[in-house]
Amino acid sequence: MKATETEILLCTYDCLSATTGHMLSAAQSGDWDRLVALERDCTDIVARLSALETEDPLPVGIRDRKAALLRKVLADDAAIRDITEPQLKRLSHMLDANRSEQRLMRAYGPPPIG
Repeated sequence: MKATETEILLCTYDCLSATTGHMLSAAQSGDWDRLVALERDCTDIVARLSALETEDPLPVGIRDRKAALLRKVLADDAAIRDITEPQLKRLSHMLDANRSEQRLMRAYGPPPIG
């Protein structure tokens, strides 16, 4: 891998790390719209990384930096999941309750008024 390609690869990993950091911040503040937008950005960055990766070995210092960035990305991902999974479970329970109520309404009609 040429020096310029290595610099681009490392820069892209830096961008991925920064993006997952922003995603974590959005999750921590409950900014779900921003989190979804950042997830799309993250998907684009990962696609770019796939195109940049080669089988060529990286110099030790670059490889160590890449590994550190990947550890940070994985830690951010785990923290985001810790925040979002309980939210998703609550939402799932609410949707299930709503579906049950709709089935009851279809089967028995609305409750009597007064």
